[in-house]
Amino acid sequence: MPRLVRIILVGLCYLVFGVFGFLMAYVRLPIALLGVREGDRRVAKAQGVLHAWSRRYFGFMRLLGVLRVHLPPPEQLATLLGPRVVVCNHPSLLDVVFIMGAVPRITYVAKEEWVRGFLVGPMLRACGHIGVPRGTTPADGAIALERMMETLQAGRNLLVFPEGSRSPRKGLLPFRRGAFEAAARVGVPVVPVILEVDPPMLRKNQPWFDVADCVVDFRMRVMPTINADGRSSRTVARDVEDMYRRELNLTETAASEAVVPTEAQA
Repeated sequence: MPRLVRIILVGLCYLVFGVFGFLMAYVRLPIALLGVREGDRRVAKAQGVLHAWSRRYFGFMRLLGVLRVHLPPPEQLATLLGPRVVVCNHPSLLDVVFIMGAVPRITYVAKEEWVRGFLVGPMLRACGHIGVPRGTTPADGAIALERMMETLQAGRNLLVFPEGSRSPRKGLLPFRRGAFEAAARVGVPVVPVILEVDPPMLRKNQPWFDVADCVVDFRMRVMPTINADGRSSRTVARDVEDMYRRELNLTETAASEAVVPTEAQA
């Protein structure tokens, strides 16, 4: 496929994402939630609607020849359900949509300004996703930890990107320990998920029109479940980060692109 055609198709995918995201927030979800008043039922219903939309969106991109999707078997995806923390690397802007399309119910830990925002805020709030501060102060980290613990104690699972932002193009940002601390305090397991996007697409500081000359493969791997076993959250976070570096064949951090985060925030 000629590069110009591929750029046009990727641009069309962005346009569709924006339009349908707006319609989801202000039309589809409000209609779906009519008459559903109980909190947990509203969240379950909204997450189910978003799950179906996410699958259709990736199906649309696959139909256009932009990407291919590779999901784990159902029995592995089932390990992501229930009260647990799902941690994941963040190689692409579409990672959240990809995981929501793979897992029928999952609660995303997002930046607080997104949850409060006009475009996607209503959708995120309807689905029960939680916003956390940026982590510029110790108080921000405490707020993030409390919100994650409350969600886990309610029996829901959490999707956390412990890097705090998209991965640099040839590396991995240092893992923050907030998600691991929340899991340890509530007593739930951590399930690492590895995403691989090959060739790279929508990485940090990568413009949208920097498209590959071939179909992009989105691949998801579910790794063995981890229990803290009395270890500190700092130790678990470091061990999990090391595992990601081995699995992704990363030998060093892209320090020039990394931003040192506060320890407590997810």
